[in-house]
Amino acid sequence: MTSRLLQPPAIRCFGLTKRFGDVVAVDRVDLTVEHGRKLVLLGPSGCGKTTLLRLIAGFEMPSAGTLAVGGQVVAWPQYALPPEKRRVGMVFQDYALFPHRDVRGNVIFGISRESGREERVREVLRMVGLEDKERRMPHELSGGEQQRVALARALAPRPAVVLLDEPFSNLDTRLRSRVRAEV
Repeated sequence: MTSRLLQPPAIRCFGLTKRFGDVVAVDRVDLTVEHGRKLVLLGPSGCGKTTLLRLIAGFEMPSAGTLAVGGQVVAWPQYALPPEKRRVGMVFQDYALFPHRDVRGNVIFGISRESGREERVREVLRMVGLEDKERRMPHELSGGEQQRVALARALAPRPAVVLLDEPFSNLDTRLRSRVRAEV
């Protein structure tokens, strides 16, 4: 427990703001999320939830404020550390799988060319129950299987933070409950 107290927060935002022209999508967000915690963003459609996640992941640059992941400042206006250097995994609502890559190719995409890369792919595919489907293409998978591929891809590089953007909304009720329990 003591070592957790010495760790910087997993995510820390100070005055984080994102504007698209005259539209303020995220307005001065102050947020701290400690390691090992879960945070759920709730709100109506269009209130900025996805934009905030995209800022944290590095897919958008803030208009104002600062953002730190794991104690490292990763963004402020005029600077943003590239997404692949942030140690943030993200699972999108629409899964965002590469249609021209098989399951293995989708999962291995974000892993650096380190030793143990193949073992990590096998490990995360076992974790999500898809070890027998690594050569299938995304169009050959059910919605739940595609969702699990997206989750495996997000987990494969051992991120410090995992962001989920409505990852279960495209699944039917029964499958949604099962995949949510697996996650």
